[in-house]
Amino acid sequence: LRELPQEKVLLRYLSSGTGDITQSDVDLASTSDAHIIGFDVTPSEEVLASAKQAEVHICSSDVIYNIINEMEQEMLGLLEDVEVLDQIGEAEVLAVFGSNKSKVAGCKVTDGLVQSTSRVQVMRKKRVVFEGDVTSLRIVKDNVSEVQEGSECGLGCEDFEHWEVGDKIQAFSVSVQSPTLA
Repeated sequence: LRELPQEKVLLRYLSSGTGDITQSDVDLASTSDAHIIGFDVTPSEEVLASAKQAEVHICSSDVIYNIINEMEQEMLGLLEDVEVLDQIGEAEVLAVFGSNKSKVAGCKVTDGLVQSTSRVQVMRKKRVVFEGDVTSLRIVKDNVSEVQEGSECGLGCEDFEHWEVGDKIQAFSVSVQSPTLA
């Protein structure tokens, strides 16, 4: 188990020993919010019942690789999925439309594309002034799923009304990746 990557989830060993898994092992694991790992031992029915009542997980096998794989899965289960942003396009704000409560940026896509599902960063004088999701993407009055380079569009983002002519918009696609231990 010490060979498992532990940069993101650290394994701590509270106690180790030989012999059967006992009630005192369950008590220690319960008070420490820990798991019990047993190699080549079978816990008694009483110990299993006590562990179940105390919500203590017991991992026991006579194959060491099964224990390692189960602990790796437990460690991965503690990690959250990772959002990955890939830049797919850029746009420039040419005009600002709307009332005080609902403003949209009239934009021209200058590189790549902008999608209705994009995450955007609004840059003003090389500073990020907003980061969030596109909530409205239109060409004239039609909702569209994407706008290609060279085309103009109206772009709105929830919770952002402070568009200024000249703002640069970087558009990103968002994908979710499963976490890794390394």
